[in-house]
Amino acid sequence: MRKILFVMMFLTISNYSLADGHVKRIISTSETGMGNEIVYPSGKAMITAFEFNVPVGGPVVPHTHSFPVLIMIQQGEIELTQGGKSYIYKAGDAFVEDVGVVHESKNIGNVPVKAIVVAIGVEGQKIMTPVK
Repeated sequence: MRKILFVMMFLTISNYSLADGHVKRIISTSETGMGNEIVYPSGKAMITAFEFNVPVGGPVVPHTHSFPVLIMIQQGEIELTQGGKSYIYKAGDAFVEDVGVVHESKNIGNVPVKAIVVAIGVEGQKIMTPVK
């Protein structure tokens, strides 16, 4: 009975929040920003969030990820390149980077890129591995 009451209260609060404008969906996807299926590794979950900045014209070196990484662009414009294809993301956009796929990016705008990064990872694994 307590579970049912809790669920009903949660749904009421959730509906109120959505109707009242307190919740704005940023992203809901099963695909990466490059159009591939999101893949999760196995292991003990570890979520890390941080702000990432790229100066005007600055590159982000070719690299891979061991687990999904959510990028939310707060300011600026970035070009993500993978396998000869380019994808442009600007302030307000959000995307998930591929697992195990070499990619790189560059600030192509006229202001520094500021992004919130959420690494949905596994304890003991690197968030980013540079590729030479």
